[in-house]
Amino acid sequence: MAISYISVTLIIVLLLEFLFILLVYVIVVISPATDAIAGSMVRNTAQTYGLEATIQAKGATLNPASTFQPGQASSLAPVSAGEPIWYPYLNNQVPYIDSPSTSYKLFMFALLIRPDGNVLASSYPILYPASTPAVKTIPGYAAAIRSALAGHANSSIQDTAQKRIVFAVQPVFDKDNRPIGAVYVQITLPFSRNQNIANLGGSWFIVGSALIWLLPIVPLGSIFGIVTTRGVVLRIHRLVKATAHFAEGDYSQRVPTKKGDEVGQLERQFNSMAEQLVTSIARQQELVEQQVRLEERARTEQEMLTAQHIQQSLLPKEVPALPNWQFTPYYKPAKEVGGDFYDFLVFDSGQLGIVIGDVSGKGVPAALVMAMTCTMLRTAVREIASPGEVLARVNELLVAHVPPGTFVTCFYGLLDLQSGHLLFANAGHDLPYHQQGTNVSELQATGMPLGLMAGMQYEEVDVTLATDESILFYSDGLVEAHNPQREMFGFPRLMQVLSKYPGDTTLIDSLLHELMTFTGDAWEQEDDVTMVRLQRVSVKAIPDKESDMLHLLKERTLASIPGNEREAMEWVADEVQSLHLSQDQLANLKTAVAEVVMNAMEHGNHYQADSLVILQILTSSTSVVVRVRDQGEGELHPVAVPDVPNLEAKLAELETPRGWGLFLIKNLVDEMREINEEHSHTVEVAIHFKSKKDETMPDMM
Repeated sequence: MAISYISVTLIIVLLLEFLFILLVYVIVVISPATDAIAGSMVRNTAQTYGLEATIQAKGATLNPASTFQPGQASSLAPVSAGEPIWYPYLNNQVPYIDSPSTSYKLFMFALLIRPDGNVLASSYPILYPASTPAVKTIPGYAAAIRSALAGHANSSIQDTAQKRIVFAVQPVFDKDNRPIGAVYVQITLPFSRNQNIANLGGSWFIVGSALIWLLPIVPLGSIFGIVTTRGVVLRIHRLVKATAHFAEGDYSQRVPTKKGDEVGQLERQFNSMAEQLVTSIARQQELVEQQVRLEERARTEQEMLTAQHIQQSLLPKEVPALPNWQFTPYYKPAKEVGGDFYDFLVFDSGQLGIVIGDVSGKGVPAALVMAMTCTMLRTAVREIASPGEVLARVNELLVAHVPPGTFVTCFYGLLDLQSGHLLFANAGHDLPYHQQGTNVSELQATGMPLGLMAGMQYEEVDVTLATDESILFYSDGLVEAHNPQREMFGFPRLMQVLSKYPGDTTLIDSLLHELMTFTGDAWEQEDDVTMVRLQRVSVKAIPDKESDMLHLLKERTLASIPGNEREAMEWVADEVQSLHLSQDQLANLKTAVAEVVMNAMEHGNHYQADSLVILQILTSSTSVVVRVRDQGEGELHPVAVPDVPNLEAKLAELETPRGWGLFLIKNLVDEMREINEEHSHTVEVAIHFKSKKDETMPDMM
């Protein structure tokens, strides 16, 4: 009995094993799940390669360096070194084959096809080489390839006599969603549905014999089969169900893995494939989003540069060069573009229009309103002479065109260059300051900002500038700047600074120095800062001979700190390089400038760091002049320079040491002048060009 039971059991096991293998074989070969898995994986693989090709194309054309070979710079699907590929279609990666035959049981390859139909890159270059027409290499799929190159994805499964071919072709698009190529992926399964169904017909004898053996032992075999195969069937059922959901796009599907048998290996491969695919999709999506952000940032930067160029083209490219008048502008927007603006309008009548304004808000919107306002002002002044009427005309135009809540503060004045008479109107802009020596007063005129309300009238006021008087126009970005304690620079501080520098030709530099001292080095500019300084200068500053007029070449300020005389010396040397002085002249000028600046810092400003030394370089057709001015806190009387200083008396401190420095300076340059005024000392040194050596130096003050 025991032997009989063992024999029967063995036969049942063999028969059940045969039927189980036959069942699994039929499921794998005939079941639509196999086609669904293979078709889904091939499509996903083609889509993944297509997305990578799009990224490498950077939204333009296919990357000619593209390859399917892992480790290459432009590989479309890198494979980790040493990682086995048991199921290429589950790994979502096509193996690179560099030998005439493949050892893979599941043969798979991919092609990257150019718009002209030729192969650009191949995972199996020996069989499907680059630069060959794809429709000739794989002629049976020419229609699908042409359709993909036209922008339509295709996939299909075909049976031949010996094998089953699953393919997918995916278009590659540029940033405008136009096809620039295609990715073709094909997997060849080592069986054919037709072939295997036919082969099954030759196995009817085996099947019949198995049925005869099963008839007497069906009850026992059924119980034995249920007990021994139930777990395997359930696991396969879960795997098939998860695969179907995965093929429908549910990438969260996972199957439990508890055993190390063949089904367990398949379960682990399925879970590994799912993880890799999810990671790959997330990475591709991240790369696409990163590329989109980079392109958007580059486009924004280019647009900002264009807007900045357009805005700068609307501002004056140079200040008017007019006798007896000096104009000093300063403009710095808080962002790439801003809403502040200024303008100089020269009229044939001998008058000059002066405009300064500020648009509410910052950035591109303010810059657009600024450009519109500048254009309207330039148009209005051609037709209207009255400043008040000009502002009224522009106000009516802006009310009709700017968004509600947007407005423009604007000052417009008409200056008579001969008399110094300034007729002006003000549309809510910060009041300009009129400097008369140490006396500083506001120029007041009433009027609402432009663009707020229609029908506004603007008061006209006039003032006359005498020689050495000036007007400072500015925007609120100056007075509303904050220090680290959130205190504002403010109007009182501005008036105090103006009183501190009466008649100073470098007032703008002094104001910027005071502003930076107040706000600190870590200050982030909150608003646009604009300043325009108008000054009526002395007639003596302009020589009578036009050919020998002095022109301002460069100007800067220095703090009264020991050692800054060397910085001044090197700065002057750099700025006069183009004047072709001889080596001896340049060396003498550098030494003289260093001595003059050191005297100004020591004797004029007593080495007080907040007291500035002002340097100017002026040129004429015959000379180069360096003018050095201190704050006048030291001796106010000129020092007589002896022909030969008494060195022993100076060393014994019986005479002032300053005479020695002036003597040295006088012997280094062609001419020297010292001018003492109430609030400043000025020393001028001049070097005559060799071609004009015998000519006298022009009047410099």
